[in-house]
Amino acid sequence: MSYTIAQETRIGGREINQDRVAWLATADAVLMVIADGMGGHLQGEVAAQIAIDTVTGNFRNEAKPRLADPARFLAMTLQQAHQTIVHYAAECRIPLYAAPRTTCIACVVQDGMAVWAHSGDSRLYLIHRQTEGPVRVAQTRDHSVVQRMVDEGSLSDAEAAVHPLRNRVFSCLGGDESPQIEVSRPVPLQDGDLIALCTDGAWSPLGDTLVSELGRAPLNRSVPHLLDAAERAAGPEADNLTLIAMRWHAPDPDSHTLDMRPDAQPAPAVAAISDAEIEHAIAEIRRRIPHTPNGAS
Repeated sequence: MSYTIAQETRIGGREINQDRVAWLATADAVLMVIADGMGGHLQGEVAAQIAIDTVTGNFRNEAKPRLADPARFLAMTLQQAHQTIVHYAAECRIPLYAAPRTTCIACVVQDGMAVWAHSGDSRLYLIHRQTEGPVRVAQTRDHSVVQRMVDEGSLSDAEAAVHPLRNRVFSCLGGDESPQIEVSRPVPLQDGDLIALCTDGAWSPLGDTLVSELGRAPLNRSVPHLLDAAERAAGPEADNLTLIAMRWHAPDPDSHTLDMRPDAQPAPAVAAISDAEIEHAIAEIRRRIPHTPNGAS
């Protein structure tokens, strides 16, 4: 595989950065993941870290060097992250209404295909670049109150951008309700395609600028420049901002043949996660976050 990746996260105008971002790769597969710990709930940054650690840890364990079923992997892993956050909150005696919560978007690239899953309003964009300009091939649909209103026709996109409930999501990892985990079909990638994952602190101030400007320079320049623009647009009250982007380079067809499989069926039902798996995940989180408070109320 041939690709370039750049990532950056910033605190914005907040006291702490509750965003988390990571990527991992084997010879046959690449994983990118972002989590945005939700403000208004205790320890949102811990929920985001649990999500990142669960997704990356499972990828390390299962990509040997490829995943048997990327869509199933993503569905099960995000569900496991949710259960681990809930279990963590119970151990810390945090009431469910205030329990740590996070959005999450994760993407796997394998066999020249991209598959992604998300819960909440952190976004993925898949962008083809053509001679007349960028073409947005795919974009995740926010699990948010204002997106529902846009879908129902009661709110325009312009009105949604400034609506007072624009940050209210109805699905996330953690909390007292099971998350809505939306898994895409596999999408074949073309040479030069861009995949961008970002939190709402990055996409909300930028709008369509993110799509139009991301590919105008090498990613190690365009990613920080776009976050600069988002911070300026958001002003002193800017949210945490995180962006990770990949440019895909198609292999030489003379040396490697892509496995262009037909679209996958919807992800199968998620299997229950055992208590032993949850306890192991929490132990790993505690090892990584040694100063987490023992309880809250």
